[in-house]
Amino acid sequence: MTKSLNVTAVVPAAPGLLQVTWDDGVTRLVDLRAQLHGHVSLDMLNIAEVFRDVAVVPGGGGVEWANGADFSARSLRLWSDEKTNLNARKSA
Repeated sequence: MTKSLNVTAVVPAAPGLLQVTWDDGVTRLVDLRAQLHGHVSLDMLNIAEVFRDVAVVPGGGGVEWANGADFSARSLRLWSDEKTNLNARKSA
């Protein structure tokens, strides 16, 4: 069984971008712009003031906003891994 992955810190870096730290010590920029694009339920997160009001879910299971939007720690990590792997392939 895989150890659960938890978020320990989140900082909004720019509209659609979060700097996320997980409990394994990894800190990465996570680009959520694709996830936010065209999703009615996430439209409010395209407003800079709303997006900046992000917090770690109690217990670290992900990040959340006051409007009820949230992303799991595992999803955030998968998206950051995909981006990291894509960038590594481009520079190779």
